[in-house]
This record gives sequence, structure tokens and C-alpha cells, in this order.
Amino acid sequence: MYRFLCGLAACLCVIGVRAQTPVSSRVGWNLTAMTEGEWNMTSGNTSWVNYLEVGVDVGLWKGASFEGMAIATWQTGGAVDDDNLGLSNIYTDENRPFRLMQASLRQSFGECFFVSIGLRNVDADYFITPATGLFTGAADADYPILSLNYPLATFPLGAMGVHLEYLPVSRLTLKASVYNGVASDDFDRQFRFCPSGDGIFTMGSISYEIPSKGEQAANYTIGYVYGKTPSEDRSVHERETGFWALLEQPLLMVGKSQLVLLGQGAAMTRRYVPCNGYWGGGLVMNRITRNDMTAGIVFNRLLFSGGDETDIECTLHCHLTPWLSVQPALHIIHHNKHNFVAGLLRVSLEFGNNR
Repeated sequence: MYRFLCGLAACLCVIGVRAQTPVSSRVGWNLTAMTEGEWNMTSGNTSWVNYLEVGVDVGLWKGASFEGMAIATWQTGGAVDDDNLGLSNIYTDENRPFRLMQASLRQSFGECFFVSIGLRNVDADYFITPATGLFTGAADADYPILSLNYPLATFPLGAMGVHLEYLPVSRLTLKASVYNGVASDDFDRQFRFCPSGDGIFTMGSISYEIPSKGEQAANYTIGYVYGKTPSEDRSVHERETGFWALLEQPLLMVGKSQLVLLGQGAAMTRRYVPCNGYWGGGLVMNRITRNDMTAGIVFNRLLFSGGDETDIECTLHCHLTPWLSVQPALHIIHHNKHNFVAGLLRVSLEFGNNR
């Protein structure tokens, strides 16, 4: 707890200095702090989870910028259950006062082609759509076929890599990435690219967006994953391939509120991996009140070698001020032949000039 508070104080001091200094248009920053209480209503287990994120975006020469992000995490009580889907997308088993998640150089070539090289995170590169971003479950932050099958740069890890984005025509985005096959949150192991020892991981997607009358556009995305990662004894590299898809489809407007259909799924081409597949669907209603309240319900199904799992999440996100929000969530989970109900309450603070 002491180390987490020290990291939190240091980050807040840095932000405080920036806040007192006139911000150049070439420097962007953001600070996000979350605290969350979790309660397994079936077993009585409780947990307290804390998360701090600091990000910077510094303009360099023409078309170039430095992108950096670091986090601090602290929890007490442990996981409230041993499910694989996960109640919280900010929970980590290990408390760390400092984790470097991103440190990369981004170069744009006109308005249609972007390249980023350095320490990267898959979640920020691919899984940042509005509907999925509402839910607290880990499965909506990145697909389980990634986090459960690969030692990949998903939260809270990072890996060296190259990320490309190309916009050939309006509304169409092509993405492709290559990462070091084994990710880490240890500073002395993060800045390495060693395909011979760690293997290699590639990922890509095609996305198409159509503007709608509401605040969220329609989004249609398909993607692939290919990993060549070390086996448990690191004697050989195992090849694993999968595909994933995402649909966010606005359905109708009710006043200023917009109802959005969410659909997502992923599958592996080989069956010996721990997670063979995943699919989910839900509904999101945004701008419900003047406070831009957002509500949603999602059904997630995990196909896992140790037993399939199902999670139904209902959540409500409410902005009390431009920088303060609260989010209760209720999870009903069927896991390994037993059921449990868990709730959480998350309070978030967000500051910055590039949110």
C-alpha cells in the first residue's frame, strides 16, 4: 500500500507541475485515477482495487510525436472468484507502483498513413471502441483468445513492436502490428525484440465506420491474430492463429439518446489452446440524462478448456462533473459448474488536455 501511495504521489506531483505551467499545443497529457470496491455476493469475498494512469503526447518534428503511458496498480483482498472472464478490467494480481505501458515514436505521412515504433500495448492499439469501453469486464477490454492464449502485450503488460494504420478512403481503416512474442512489465525486459527466443506476434484489422444521427458511429471490424510463441519448456515455438470480429450498430434514437447493438466474437483455428473461442452481445444506451449517463447490458460466453464460462453484466456510467464519474456494475457468472453474483462500484477521476 505504501509503495502504491508513493507512486500515486509522485505522479500527482508531476501533473501538478504541468497544470501550473501553460500547456503548449505540442504537449498533451492525461491523468486517470480509479478506485473500485468488489463484492462476491455468493461467497462474501470482497476486494478493493486501485488504478492510476498518466499519459503524455509530445509533438517533436513535423508529423512526429512521442507517446508515453505509465500505470500504478494496488489491490487488497485478491480476486473475489477464480473465473477466467474477469469482473474488472483494472484488476491485477500483483501490486506495482510503476508499470510502463507505452513509450513509442509516432510518425504520420500525410493524413492517411501512420507508423508507431517502440513499446506498445494491444488494448490501446485495437480495443478502444465506445460500446465495449463502457463495460467493466476484462473480456470487453481485449478478447480472451489474446489474453488467455498468448503472453501478449495486453493489460498490464507492454512489448516492443511496430504498429501501422492506413486510411485508403474515408471511413475505412487498415491496421497491422508486429510485437515481441513475450510481453513483460519488468523494465529491464520490456525493451527487447527477440524473435529467436521470445517468438513473434502479429495482429491486424479492417474497420469501416458509418456516421449516425447520434454521437456514436456504426463500426464493423474484422481482425486476425498470429502468434509464434515459446512452449512451456521454451524448447519450441508454438504457432497459433485466430480471427475476431466486432459490430457496433446504432439502432434507434429516443430523443437525444441512442440505442446501440454490440456484437463481438473470436475463434482459434486450432483446438489445443486453452481458450478456443469467445462471443458476446449486448445493448448500450447513451446520453440518457443531462449528465450523459450511459447504461448497458452484455452477455459474454467463453469457450475454455477448463470449463466454459458465461458472464452477464449490467452497468450504469454517470458523470457527476466533467472530471468525476461513478459506475456500478452487476455480474452474474456461471463458472466451472458453479454460479455466483458479484457487484462492483467504480469511482473515476479524469483530467488532462487530450482526453
